[in-house]
Amino acid sequence: MKADSIIKSVNAVTRKWTKQRKAEERRASARTRRSYVWSAPPRVTLIDAAEQVMEEAYNKASSNGKYPALARQIMYAARGKILELVDDVQKLDSNYFTQTLLPGYMKRHPETAAWDVAYDPRGHFHEPHTEKTVALGTLDVRKYLGDVRSHAVGDVANFEFKNSAYPTCGPQHRFNAIMFIEKEGFMPLFQQVQLAERYDIGIMSTKGMSVTAARQMVDTLCSESDGVPLLVLRDFDQAGFSIVHTLRHNSERYQFRNRVQVIDLGLRLADAEAWNLESEEVYYKSSPAGLLLRRGATEEEIKFLCPHWGKRGHRVELNAFTSEQLIEWIESKLHEHGIKKVIPDGKTLEAAYRWATEIEYVNARLEKIAQAAAEEAEKVEIPKTLERIIRKRLKDDSATPWDRIVSEVAAKNCKERTSRRNAQARKRGP
Repeated sequence: MKADSIIKSVNAVTRKWTKQRKAEERRASARTRRSYVWSAPPRVTLIDAAEQVMEEAYNKASSNGKYPALARQIMYAARGKILELVDDVQKLDSNYFTQTLLPGYMKRHPETAAWDVAYDPRGHFHEPHTEKTVALGTLDVRKYLGDVRSHAVGDVANFEFKNSAYPTCGPQHRFNAIMFIEKEGFMPLFQQVQLAERYDIGIMSTKGMSVTAARQMVDTLCSESDGVPLLVLRDFDQAGFSIVHTLRHNSERYQFRNRVQVIDLGLRLADAEAWNLESEEVYYKSSPAGLLLRRGATEEEIKFLCPHWGKRGHRVELNAFTSEQLIEWIESKLHEHGIKKVIPDGKTLEAAYRWATEIEYVNARLEKIAQAAAEEAEKVEIPKTLERIIRKRLKDDSATPWDRIVSEVAAKNCKERTSRRNAQARKRGP
């Protein structure tokens, strides 16, 4: 009892002092927090870090612009510096860097227009009949479009014999349209049914959204002025409408130089209902209804994709078709839009006929020539200095393959033997 009285007395005496002391501690803590907040360095974001290191990284990866640099090469050159500047780096994966961070930096800095940045292929383009396939990467598309612009038929003497096909590169005299499909996996099916060959269409396939290289090819080959139409096959979902949109509208990643002719083949709601295709449920972070409306979806399609402008809805994939259904549906779309076989004008047909005649004339004599050539090759004397010649040439030009040097030496010696034989024949007279 006495102890309790003593404790109460002490507490009463010290209460005001304790209250004052705690208040001072709180004020000190507040001052400390304010001091930390105002003195702490500002948080550095990935975009902030990119602003500081991207130019140096590009110069390192490209040897100061001497060579093209892959976007991933620039990422590796930049990553170490970014890690030093940013604590929160969980988003710094290759896809974010190459598809968002680097393009965003280049968009903000017009002076980077001179940068030669190459992106990895994320799809392929297939010409019909020529067996030519182009990877949809920056360098591959750049080379292909350069070949298309500079293509000339040339002389039969420069062509591969036993092939009477008229030489083409690009759509002229070869295909009437390009069919874009947002999936890579259907090419074996298209090849088996010879879809491209039966309708004379090029086929472009990507993994989802079209990449910049694909849009560059579309910009060049599908212009309204002198190009072929682009036919788009895609899923019936939010991404599908976005894919069609990016193939005919400017974006941060790519600005079109030409007006392109884009035909949306679908899937659309009418196709899904007509073919009784199975749908699947999908959830959104926020309602895509406004975006869908701006990108051409009808009210009925929006009600299907996101009922009541909500965050839950449905989608239908191209994969919901069976293989037989898919081909039948695609062919119905090609017929609907008047896609037909290529038949060139009369002048081109005449040139192709003369070309084929010349090729066949040579082919008819090739067997006899080949036999005589084999006999000549067996009798020829091999130069004793051949290896020494090869070593000397490779020392001067290491990019030359050894067999090309052998061919050049053989061609030179063959011409000299022919000249000697002709001179001897002239001496002997008629």
